[in-house]
Amino acid sequence: MNELREAQARFERMMPSVLGDRQELYDLRQKFVRYYTPARLRNLHVDHFALGNDLLPNGLLFCYTLERGLDGLGRTTGATASKFGVYWGRTKSDPTKKYRFTKKFGSTLTTAYRGVIDSVLDLLDAGRVRDLERIAENKLSPMFKGKILCTYYPELYLNIFSYDHLNHYLIQLNLDNEEILYEDEVYKREELLKFKNSDKVMKKWSADMFAYFLYRIYPLGPNDEKYKVSAELKDFAPPVFPANPEPESVELTITEPDEQSDTEHQGGEGDDPDYEKQAKRLKQYGDRGEKIVMDMEKRKLINGRKPELAKEVKKAERDSLGYDIKSFDIDGTPRYIEVKATTARAGDAKFFLTRNEKAKAGILPNYFVYVVFEILSQRPKVWEIPNPFHPENPKVKLVPMTYRVTIKAIPKPNNP
Repeated sequence: MNELREAQARFERMMPSVLGDRQELYDLRQKFVRYYTPARLRNLHVDHFALGNDLLPNGLLFCYTLERGLDGLGRTTGATASKFGVYWGRTKSDPTKKYRFTKKFGSTLTTAYRGVIDSVLDLLDAGRVRDLERIAENKLSPMFKGKILCTYYPELYLNIFSYDHLNHYLIQLNLDNEEILYEDEVYKREELLKFKNSDKVMKKWSADMFAYFLYRIYPLGPNDEKYKVSAELKDFAPPVFPANPEPESVELTITEPDEQSDTEHQGGEGDDPDYEKQAKRLKQYGDRGEKIVMDMEKRKLINGRKPELAKEVKKAERDSLGYDIKSFDIDGTPRYIEVKATTARAGDAKFFLTRNEKAKAGILPNYFVYVVFEILSQRPKVWEIPNPFHPENPKVKLVPMTYRVTIKAIPKPNNP
């Protein structure tokens, strides 16, 4: 959460400049929506609809404006023009430029175009009343649907259309589950907007500013060529977690620790590690580890025919509680879980423990440490350790790492 807040603070300082740069796009969107009313669309000639034909005097050809003019408010380029249902162009097998259509809308150009326009009108009506099921069932292509919705209703629908990009953000923000990753794009966007609107800072932002934030500030765009960061910034970019991980429980036995220096640090980053950067990266791993453990605990209780307990599995509301997750044993006994995550293979577990966490481990009943190994893999390994700190276990090595420093100062006296 701290990293998210830091990113939000950076973005809010730059937001006035971003909004100013995008005002021309907002003005074009408003002009487009005012021109292409449902009444005008109902009787719209195909020449004013199809991408690739001559522009109108005002430049507002329907598909052209959505894809090219308003490209900055959500990209739909890349897919073929067939996504519009009806378009003007050629194919590989036929170089002649003419109107072409997608047969799911009709068997002739006239019937197909009528079917496309009816689908656009139905989409606008469904979008107005937020009928998500009807939107998902609409025959227009997912990318075209998404661009129409966020253009006409910019505060109700998110302007991210790619199936893969939506999954990327759901995973990076720990909003993914077995269902949402395979759902229609409509429901993926809805999940991301719920996340925005439930956050005390982001709920004040527009949907467009939220999308801009995701792509440019946090957690950044997906790991493809367009959104790759330079080599110098590679270590600062968020880790890329796999979709829909399948965690496995592992049983390990604590053995005597190796004889190593008490000054050894976690992570193996050389003799002069960047502890601040390391802490941020560990927090990202930890957040993902908590998500994995939460899902595992809920699934365990559901499989044990305790769905009512599964609903009560919760993340700790504040750090001072000294644990990350409150779950339950099958018999209903509360279980307090501290989660630690690492990219290392199952075996040696090195992690940081705060003084408060250690103190709480000494008083919380049924306390466990769950170590999530191989956090970046498709099949992370989870080791459930019954309280390794109380009673003290001589095989568990605790090394003091930090100091709390207090220095009081007064004005330096002037020399006589």
